[in-house]
Amino acid sequence: MISKFVREQKRYSIEELKEIFGSDIKGSAVDDASNLTEIIKKLKGYGILKTVEKNTEQSKMTFLDEEDVEVVSEEDNQNNCYYVFTFVGIIIVKGRIIKCVPKYMNSLDGITDNNPSDKIVLDFKQVIKVLKSGKNKKEVVNIYNDCGTDTSFNRLSVLVYLLDDYYENGLYTKTEDILETNGMGEINWDRTINDTYPIIYDNRPYYAELQTKRKVSDEDNFFKRLHEIVITECFKELNEAGLLDILGINDIELTEESLPDIGETECILYRLDKELNVQFNTRKQLLLNAIKAYIRNSAKLYDTNTFSLFGTNSFNLVWENVCKYVFDDKLDLKINNCGINNVIIPQNANYKKDSKLKDVIEKPKWCEFTKESSVESVAICTADKTLIPDLITIKKTEDELTFIIFDAKYYNLEFSGNVLSGQPGIGDITKQYLYQLAYKDFIKANGIKKVKNCFLMPSEENGKDGVVKKGYVCLDMLDALGLEYIEYRVLSARKLYELYLNNQKFEVDLFK
Repeated sequence: MISKFVREQKRYSIEELKEIFGSDIKGSAVDDASNLTEIIKKLKGYGILKTVEKNTEQSKMTFLDEEDVEVVSEEDNQNNCYYVFTFVGIIIVKGRIIKCVPKYMNSLDGITDNNPSDKIVLDFKQVIKVLKSGKNKKEVVNIYNDCGTDTSFNRLSVLVYLLDDYYENGLYTKTEDILETNGMGEINWDRTINDTYPIIYDNRPYYAELQTKRKVSDEDNFFKRLHEIVITECFKELNEAGLLDILGINDIELTEESLPDIGETECILYRLDKELNVQFNTRKQLLLNAIKAYIRNSAKLYDTNTFSLFGTNSFNLVWENVCKYVFDDKLDLKINNCGINNVIIPQNANYKKDSKLKDVIEKPKWCEFTKESSVESVAICTADKTLIPDLITIKKTEDELTFIIFDAKYYNLEFSGNVLSGQPGIGDITKQYLYQLAYKDFIKANGIKKVKNCFLMPSEENGKDGVVKKGYVCLDMLDALGLEYIEYRVLSARKLYELYLNNQKFEVDLFK
């Protein structure tokens, strides 16, 4: 299969798209206008590819503002616009594999033959691990790609789910509860008392026969064999597509059997439906539904009519989750458990010691003028939502506490002389100031002397200790209120992902 790398939110011309998509496994050239148009239409339909006006300003941008997105016909004006991928992960479309790296991986841009360095490949594999990690998983597998009225089977997502589930939980097992008399299992006292007669001695009952219960596992059951066949086929299919290494999947072949060896397709689906009707374990229900979807949809990854995804349109949320974890976010902790000894609640505060730290921030009050008995009064209603920072951590040393307000910003900030690009907007800056203002009374009441505000931005560079001290942003009118200016640090994404995947924390002292 044709396999290419692209960078999220980079501006691509139509000529570059032709080079990226090349020709498919059957040799159908992408420069066939109808073939390229079909690919673009499919990707745009699922929100993976967007178009912006082709001009000098757009060519230098590293983020996508929804106001810049243009609706362009796939057949017309292709030379007058740039194409922007808004996805991180793996896309399979018409026999082609597109690997979308995060936008901060700038080193991909200088590669003209799309033969990326080992570093890019390793970094992308790590990104896939982060996407697959339990901290980013949803409760259900995305069996279908959904785009309004267009719904298609997401084969890649199902293959990855089935293999990951196997590595985590093993093969499907079917157990049966066996009731015995005087067996080796757990005593079932309800049945023992209700179904047997005790011997009464000294006004105490003694049971000569005990009803016991034990679970028996059927090691040769139909569903275990079916699971083995499906897992083996999934491995072979990903191996043929050349995706095992990128997805971090090890070699595994459990059986030489195939689906026809255990029954016709309709018979297998019928037995799966029957098992689903009596199976109430959530994990097993998800697994059975995924196997059922896999069997129903027989098109392979390399078929030209296959469209599959594994990744996200919102990698900014992944970056935020990583930062929350490695910097030990305390927003959801109770105030009396967030690292402050003998915590003090300011007078007239609308929160208590057992409230969460995020509840300190005041919620808007909506007031309405009313008239009761010809007297004007005000009805007050408090809103449900308010400002919420990305994460807050409290650093404790021997003699003092530092209250640190972090904001994970998925931006590529660049200085070129006096020209600035890729920076957070004024709304992001003012909100970061307001976070400190919202906690001002709480900080003062607890004698916290140091407060720090900081933006956290990703980079593919390592830097010393994974942190590059870049600078700060300020607004004089808010600095005049006694608020700290906002520093910003560029962090090694590789370092943070490594800590995240190994369940480790980042040393805040490295921020200086």
